[in-house]
Amino acid sequence: MTFKYVPQLRTPVDIQHHLDWLDPDDTVEWVRIPTVVDEWIWTHRRSASAMMKQHRSSLSLTDIEFLLFTRRDAFDEGHRLEVANVASLVGSNFRSDRPTRIIVHGWQNSKSSPIAESIRDTYLLLWDYNVIVVDWSTCAMHWNYIRAVGCVPVVGRTLAQLLDELQQHTGMVMENVYIIGHSLGAHIAGISGKMVQNGQLHTIIALDPALPLFSIRQQENRIGHQDAMYVEVIHTNGGLLGFLHPIGTADFYPNGGTHQPGCGLNVVGLCSHSRAWELFVESLLEPEEKLLASRVDSLDELQRQPAVELSALGDYAPERVKMGGEPSSAGQAQGLYSIKTRDKSPFFS
Repeated sequence: MTFKYVPQLRTPVDIQHHLDWLDPDDTVEWVRIPTVVDEWIWTHRRSASAMMKQHRSSLSLTDIEFLLFTRRDAFDEGHRLEVANVASLVGSNFRSDRPTRIIVHGWQNSKSSPIAESIRDTYLLLWDYNVIVVDWSTCAMHWNYIRAVGCVPVVGRTLAQLLDELQQHTGMVMENVYIIGHSLGAHIAGISGKMVQNGQLHTIIALDPALPLFSIRQQENRIGHQDAMYVEVIHTNGGLLGFLHPIGTADFYPNGGTHQPGCGLNVVGLCSHSRAWELFVESLLEPEEKLLASRVDSLDELQRQPAVELSALGDYAPERVKMGGEPSSAGQAQGLYSIKTRDKSPFFS
């Protein structure tokens, strides 16, 4: 049983005050989920949970592709790395002396979607890295969001297996591995970080982690700050499609983190939700001084504009660190950060 729901735009403070409603736990009977026709519907939690378990058990290893791209094979379809197939790993152009970046798309996306291609191509343009694209579109492209959520734990667990096998058979070092995940892909990244058997991921970049059907209280099912040495979360549609609550080592809130400039009245929030990966791509191209975000103490403070230029505050200016970029801000950023961007590309002025 479902029925439609049309959300109202809220400020960070409003959303925080309604956190129990926006981030339901097991005591809430009805939850809201997005649809492919850009609207919201309510569905019963028990029905959603049953459907997720059903599709979790139906996903097989062959439904998940791990495609390696390097500068030596950047223009082909990628080399398929297979779990439990050592030859596919050692016979590839993967080199353990190169940094490794793994890209995980979200719902209604695939290896050919702009998020995967843009991040992949930007990395290979700038650096000689191993870039692995996780394609779980067999499940992610399904019209039913609940079904896609049900696949998340399986994809995360399988990615963790691949990471363990790459360490064992190629000499890959986990300190050289970043995972960049958008929406549901952010939770896949987190689950893989939880389940990897050897070592710890260096960095996870969680791009507006999906909120519907996830909970602050159930950390085992979502991205969290302990899933890598450094977990950076970029919130762009907090309270609707994405989490607003801080869940990383460092949480960045461009333009307040809920609604992005230039997106207009976007009821479901897809424009603002997508802005997270668009900002990340541009952060790889921009100098560090354009990416600096200011430390804030709370979600409430995100709404307050500084009365004077930060440069005029001298020793009293808030701590500033870069959002996104390469390498990550591991060891430098911790807490909540605010940054202003433009309403169109180039976003960082």
